[in-house]
Amino acid sequence: MTPTRTVVWTAIAGAGLALAVTAVQASAAGNPVEERQMTMKQVGSAMKDLSGLASGQAPWDAAKLKDLTNGIAGSAKKLKSLYPANTAADPKTSADPKIWTNKADFDKRLAEMGTLAAAASKATSAETFKPAFLALAGTCKSCHDLYRKKKT
Repeated sequence: MTPTRTVVWTAIAGAGLALAVTAVQASAAGNPVEERQMTMKQVGSAMKDLSGLASGQAPWDAAKLKDLTNGIAGSAKKLKSLYPANTAADPKTSADPKIWTNKADFDKRLAEMGTLAAAASKATSAETFKPAFLALAGTCKSCHDLYRKKKT
């Protein structure tokens, strides 16, 4: 295959992959349970990457820190709207029904996650980031402990 054809086929394959990702996101967009699960997976992935920055297992990267923490802060805002009452009984959800009986507390915890993520984005080193990361992770854990169904 000529170099020009290789470039063309690579571009076509890349466009196809982008369309597939967009289609998956679009299908989840109409379903709050799928959309919040996808969003939580993104938050979990970001937290894993942030853990490496906080522990020093990954090289310090201020730009990556800002991207990840800004993503989490944005997800916190988005998640607030993804827990409508009519999804409480969905068999695919891991959300505990206590969310809907104590929605104000749940929403407060989401807001706190966003606030802590935004504050963590200002860290200038792994040493200054670590306490901010631990506070953010603690908030995530406390919410999961209260509002996520236990795996059996």
